[in-house]
Amino acid sequence: MDISKQKIEIDCSNCKSIIEVTLKQVADESTISCKCGQKIKLSDKDGSAKKSIKELNKALEDLDNSLKGLFK
Repeated sequence: MDISKQKIEIDCSNCKSIIEVTLKQVADESTISCKCGQKIKLSDKDGSAKKSIKELNKALEDLDNSLKGLFK
C-alpha cells in the first residue's frame, strides 16, 4: 500500500467546490485546476506531507513484514 495515493479533499478558493487531490500532489506542490477554471497551487509547508508519506509507508511495510512473519 502506498499512502501517497490516498485522497484528501480541499475547497476551491473561488467557487468553494470540493476537489479531491492525492497526498503525492500535495507533497509535490502540484498546481491543480478546479472545474471553474481556478488554478490552485498546493503547498507542503516544511515538507511535512512528504516526510509523513515516507514515514507512514515505512511503518506499513514494517507491519506487513511482521504479519507475514507470524504466518510462516
